[in-house]
Amino acid sequence: MRLDSAALLRDGWALWRRDRALLLPLVGLAIFLPRLALQLLVPQWPMPEKGATGEEAMRAWSDAFAGWVGSYGGWYVAALLIGLWGVLAVVTLYLDRNRPTVVGAAGRALALLPRYILVTVLIGLPTGGLLSLALAMPLLMIAVLAPLFYVYARTTLAAAVLAGEAPIGAVAAIARSWRLTRGHGWTLAWLLAGLMLSAAVIGGAVLAIGGLGGGSGDQVHPVLVGLTAAVAVAIESAATLATALVGVAAYRRLASSGT
Repeated sequence: MRLDSAALLRDGWALWRRDRALLLPLVGLAIFLPRLALQLLVPQWPMPEKGATGEEAMRAWSDAFAGWVGSYGGWYVAALLIGLWGVLAVVTLYLDRNRPTVVGAAGRALALLPRYILVTVLIGLPTGGLLSLALAMPLLMIAVLAPLFYVYARTTLAAAVLAGEAPIGAVAAIARSWRLTRGHGWTLAWLLAGLMLSAAVIGGAVLAIGGLGGGSGDQVHPVLVGLTAAVAVAIESAATLATALVGVAAYRRLASSGT
């Protein structure tokens, strides 16, 4: 069968409209609140000083970054793990054969979380390498983003496989996702890239507004900072939920076709 981006978006939107009363608390607790806490309470990691070169400058930045990791890295890891659990709970709510309640889906997702963490690590190896290349050589960003999203699209149904075809291991779930998406990789890649990049651009613009307005000189009104951070994180969280629901829709269509 041929995947249609518009049909996947319609399916995902239909799930949201029907179940938003269930999805909002789950997404708010597992995705929105941890990310908002990071945005408001954890300082951004240090960056190398502009124009600074040489071994001494790099050593100073490396020491500052190591200090930041020691102080705040654990909070980022905790937020990441909670977010993975939230996404897996959403997928499990729709695809687990036992048709669980929200509480049951959350519990089942917790049991599946170690496998999903391993899936994320295994997928992150090739995609992380591509992203590092793009960051190191910005001129290659456009060329690198396409294969980056393609690999992500081909493996994005691994969470759905974990939830819908349990018991199954992490490597087998990735392989199953790759088989399911054969011939549909670019369709999913453009759709997922559109959702994620749109959220990043809009969220970044909202954060810029919060940093530029509301005060004189370097003073920014804390209420404005909080509001813009909440809006930006809400946009990012909505994109995360949208990709999860699109994954559910794509899995249902492809698995039912006997792929």
